[in-house]
Amino acid sequence: LDEPTNHLDVENVKWIENYLNGLTDVTSMIVSHDSGFLDRVTTHIVHFEGNRKLKTYKGNLSEFVKKKPEAKVYYELSDEFVKFSLPKPGFLEGVKSKGKAILKMSNC
Repeated sequence: LDEPTNHLDVENVKWIENYLNGLTDVTSMIVSHDSGFLDRVTTHIVHFEGNRKLKTYKGNLSEFVKKKPEAKVYYELSDEFVKFSLPKPGFLEGVKSKGKAILKMSNC
């Protein structure tokens, strides 16, 4: 399942949690940014390790973070090792000067 809780209200998230937890003889692969959802429905975490290998950890996301503290970033949706930067915006097509008005607004 790819981001199964996106665009779902609380009631439907609860339904899918109950449904998945009720499946006893099925394995599901779930990709989600919803850490609470992962805590409630997972029994194993498959993690992409730094050596480019997949490793399986028994337990939910909370248990995984206890075993691998650097994975706490999954709860924070941040990463101190990856820095994002956007390029400096350039000129718009057809605009030759920064000093000249492109558009004038009135009655705002």
